[in-house]
Amino acid sequence: MSDRFVEGAKDSRGTIERLLKGLPGIRGYVDKEMRRDADKRLRDLIARELEEQKQALFAVQQQMLRSGGLRFMATVDGAIQKLQILVDRVKTASYGYAGLFDTVNIQEEQLNALYRFDVALANRIGELENAVVQLGTAFDENNAVDAAIDRLTNLLIELNTLFGKRNDAIVNPDLLLDSTFVPEVPADLLDMDTESRDS
Repeated sequence: MSDRFVEGAKDSRGTIERLLKGLPGIRGYVDKEMRRDADKRLRDLIARELEEQKQALFAVQQQMLRSGGLRFMATVDGAIQKLQILVDRVKTASYGYAGLFDTVNIQEEQLNALYRFDVALANRIGELENAVVQLGTAFDENNAVDAAIDRLTNLLIELNTLFGKRNDAIVNPDLLLDSTFVPEVPADLLDMDTESRDS
């Protein structure tokens, strides 16, 4: 395993922590006055992280092109396009909390479940960072490049699916009551801010 991959793996935890520190916390979902701003702030943070990974992937593609990896260009282009679609979806998603939830009786457990989608997406961005680093390492070492591209592409498909489910939940909040619909998130990544909820 190259030093570059090890450093990438260490950095990914920093990415997750950096992103989660910027999340609005549960108060941003419960307090009607803060809901729109919290949703926008969260999506801006996620979109910026995704843009960073798109630029990193583009740099790997350019490195491949300069080093004789022309045969990988089409599949890496496909991955870049999937990542761009996700960036665009996150940037242009409607404000899900203001307006819609004003007219729907949303329970606290539904708000908590929606928060889990946001944390899950933030958590998967760390995986995306690792996958991009792994692809660069695989190409540098001339080892399993096709497999690294496949892992990256599959991850991007999963991220787009996750964001799609989040959008479905905003349109139909009852989906959030189904525990099989809501993503599992490690407990240490959830800062449910119980003191804020109780106040």
